Amino acid sequence: MGQARCRAAGFTMLEALVAIIVLAFGVLGVANLLIKSFRFAQQSSYDIVALQLANDMADRMRANEAQTLNKAFDNIDTGSPGTQLSDTSNLYKTACTAAPIDCAPVTAAFDIAEWVNRVQSSLPGGRAVICRDANTYSLTSGYDWPCSQPDASNPSNTPLVIKIGWVSRFADRQGADVATGTTMPDSAAANGAATPQLVVVVLPGVNS
Repeated sequence: MGQARCRAAGFTMLEALVAIIVLAFGVLGVANLLIKSFRFAQQSSYDIVALQLANDMADRMRANEAQTLNKAFDNIDTGSPGTQLSDTSNLYKTACTAAPIDCAPVTAAFDIAEWVNRVQSSLPGGRAVICRDANTYSLTSGYDWPCSQPDASNPSNTPLVIKIGWVSRFADRQGADVATGTTMPDSAAANGAATPQLVVVVLPGVNS
């Protein structure tokens, strides 16, 4: 009778250990799901912020059409340090009281400086480029920072675009973050810098 009780106690302990292991795997699975859900939510919030930044700058450029056509917004790269606005150049503090034609370049300079600072502070590793680009997207490499302007003699023939990228928490590794065999441009280059993830066309360009 005593040996039977010992065997029963042994089986009960083994069953408890198996139950704990099964429960642990379940908890780990739920924890992994929650982490990925948080990352997707975070990435979605960055998508919204980037789109708002791009559309805001596009609206400012269209509102200041003369300066936009005069190439005041061409070839801007926020990869360099942001500009510290003085009180006299900050239109939030000091309004431009000159004629509209004279205030236009002041407004353009303010919009650029403020927008550069917002991109750098709103997105992790955030970078944005405004340029004339005829080949914004490639089927093999996706979006890229360099800009191609085939008609240098007449830049207005080339679309004016805003490119924005940031470093998300996704590593985009095949088999881990995305399905094996899935092609998905990584949000960070080999050196850890951001790659373009969003492009907004400001001006489509015109036919020569």
